Amino acid sequence: MQLGTLIAGRYRLDDRIAAGGMGEVWRGTDTRLNRTIAVKLLHSGLSGNDRFRARFHQEAQAVAALQSPGIVALYDYGEEHSPEGLVSYLIMELVQGQSLANLIHQRGRLAPNEVLKIVATAAEALDVAHRAHIIHRDIKPANLLVNEEGAVKIVDFGIASARGQAGLTETGTVMGTLSYASPEQLAGHELSGATDVYSLGIVAYECLAGRPPFSGNDPAAVITAHMTGQPAPLPQDVPQPVAQIVMRCLAKDPRQRFGSASELAQACRTGRPGSGTTAILPPASPPTGATRPMAHGMVPASSQPPTQAMGQGDFSSPPQGRDLPPPRDFEEPKRSKAVPITLTVLGALVLLIALVIWQPWQQDDANNSAEEATGGPTASDAAETEDAPTAEEEESSEDEGNSSEENQEEDTSNEEDTSDEKTTESADENVGPETATLESYDGWNVGDALADLDSDGFTNVTATPAEDAGDQEPCTVTEQNVEGDQEVALDEPIELTYIPSDEGCGV
Repeated sequence: MQLGTLIAGRYRLDDRIAAGGMGEVWRGTDTRLNRTIAVKLLHSGLSGNDRFRARFHQEAQAVAALQSPGIVALYDYGEEHSPEGLVSYLIMELVQGQSLANLIHQRGRLAPNEVLKIVATAAEALDVAHRAHIIHRDIKPANLLVNEEGAVKIVDFGIASARGQAGLTETGTVMGTLSYASPEQLAGHELSGATDVYSLGIVAYECLAGRPPFSGNDPAAVITAHMTGQPAPLPQDVPQPVAQIVMRCLAKDPRQRFGSASELAQACRTGRPGSGTTAILPPASPPTGATRPMAHGMVPASSQPPTQAMGQGDFSSPPQGRDLPPPRDFEEPKRSKAVPITLTVLGALVLLIALVIWQPWQQDDANNSAEEATGGPTASDAAETEDAPTAEEEESSEDEGNSSEENQEEDTSNEEDTSDEKTTESADENVGPETATLESYDGWNVGDALADLDSDGFTNVTATPAEDAGDQEPCTVTEQNVEGDQEVALDEPIELTYIPSDEGCGV
């Protein structure tokens, strides 16, 4: 688009503010209301792509549903035909300020108090979105605009989704920015507002440390760090309560983070991380003069160590009251003369009872001796003879047991062989590199082409300026090393050649 172009016969383009990604942003003028606005245009090369148009329309619907001072306001949305082709546009509030990404780049690190203010404002705006069942999914410094007073506004709801929905994604593609994506987002799980809390925690960490906790050129390493790694401690000059707030946002389990974005905002306002597991017990009531029964499991007060309640003074001294009587000397118990006589009588009675009980046992022993002398079997021997199995029965049972064990071993070996075969077949079926359809980017804006390749999942993409600009438009792709409209491996090296521009092409 050119300076002075009118959109919908009403919105004039004054100067371009930013370019790259899905479109470009212009400072413009609403000629009817005579006010300064921001005009976001979807690149003409993408307006014919139904997927990108749907994302652009989704951003308009998401922002229109939200009313918050921390979210950039949307005034209008539409599409119209122009000499360049179909144009999709958003008319939005113009924020006087710069992105948090530029602020971090300029200053390196931000003061803890400033970071708490930024995070609190952003969290309050996110809470409004979450209450409307909208999840941003791409919270990062580039999408947070900071004005001169330090207030923050969230922009770019292009990949926002309704809570519990997958949103506009390609198969196997994670929407969002890798360095700021939550573990559940990378795992493809159902998302809640906790994923935005995690991303905002990454932003806070970067503001305090000057870099995000998990970053690098290897996407697999970054994903692994998000899923299982622990961030390095923040610099020592960061106050402990501030560090605790950030680390709680970065919990792997969404349930261990703040319960809501509103709770995170409150923690930042008060400077206290809070906790869902800490209980504050009330002080014990003072002792009374009356004696009370002790419940089972209670510890006597005399066995407890002295304690001190914060701000309540020292309670280690004994309570004031009536003096206790002095302890008495130990006294030997006096022995009663009746005890020996009683013991003697009891002993005699025990002996008499034992004799009475022993008499029947002597008779049984005599009968057993007589049967042994005559050589006759006893009743117990006959019973044992009847119950005992024969030698042939024992051999038969042993053979059956051995046969059963052999059959079990054969069944187990067969099951193991079958499971190994199934595992091998399953592994063979899953072998093969991941691929995607590569489009032909000849004539595309190079920034749009790179964004589209990144969205499709290609990981080895480079852009090289052409040596001879010719008469083609700046930033236009002229060549690509791999022919388009075919299935290409996601790790295939792809090189785009484009016409360079003095203003830069956002590459």
